[in-house]
Amino acid sequence: MLTLCYRNLLLYFRNKSGVFFSLLAALISFILYIAFLKDTIAGSWGRIPSHTAFLDLWLIGGTLGITAITTTLSALSQRVEDHEKDTANDFILTGTSRFQLAFGYVLSATVISFVMQIIVFLVMYGYFYIVDDLNISLSKIFVLIGLMTIGSILNALVSTIIMMFVHNRNTLNAIASLVGTVSGFLVGAYIPIGILPEFAQFLVKLTPGSYVASLYRQTLLNDDMIDLFPKEAQRNDFSEELGIQLKWDHLLNFNQSLLTTIGLFVLFLMIVLIVEYKASKQMSKLNH
Repeated sequence: MLTLCYRNLLLYFRNKSGVFFSLLAALISFILYIAFLKDTIAGSWGRIPSHTAFLDLWLIGGTLGITAITTTLSALSQRVEDHEKDTANDFILTGTSRFQLAFGYVLSATVISFVMQIIVFLVMYGYFYIVDDLNISLSKIFVLIGLMTIGSILNALVSTIIMMFVHNRNTLNAIASLVGTVSGFLVGAYIPIGILPEFAQFLVKLTPGSYVASLYRQTLLNDDMIDLFPKEAQRNDFSEELGIQLKWDHLLNFNQSLLTTIGLFVLFLMIVLIVEYKASKQMSKLNH
């Protein structure tokens, strides 16, 4: 499994254009924010102290959420290519089990997503540090690193399930284009979630990546929210509109968002295990 993971990592990082396109949605989010969204979102509350740093942190959280989604999907495109070229069968003939094969892809996608999130974070933080004098405490950075790990694993499992239904390069390209286009909306990076139509907001809450983005934003922004909005009602409305906290019957706090994310991880892990177990059992019957 580790050998397969290492091989997938080499193939991913050697493909420079593939790496670029896996980060394209995150890059679009960053450029749109700098060029247009920063002044637009600030709007009437631009006179609030430290609003620039607040918006910078909000964008970092959303862009990290996009990166976790698009890079895992891009990394797992190797799974589709291997199945299309029957390379996967060659691995199985060498004694690699279906579980080792499947989780070799998951592991490599997780590592790739984590590394790319670190790179995106350092680039954005460096830019905002120079331009806006942004500072993030070490304690928050350590929490972010932990959340990046969880987000990478969760999105790798989600992408694995998506790739189970993709069997050729044409479908893969279509899926990749679709996910790259909508990911910024699903985590509320291109447009604040509260501005979206009600049905679109419902779809956002069905997206695992939106909970990861919410965790990033709560980690980066919760301390500032109390200072900017002393009144709880005003703070809650603003938090809901900007997707800092997701709302079902109530706004989910950090612990509730984290538990939801872990619950989704367990759910998708079970789905992958069940599908791979059934596929392995079916293959055993055919061999006998």
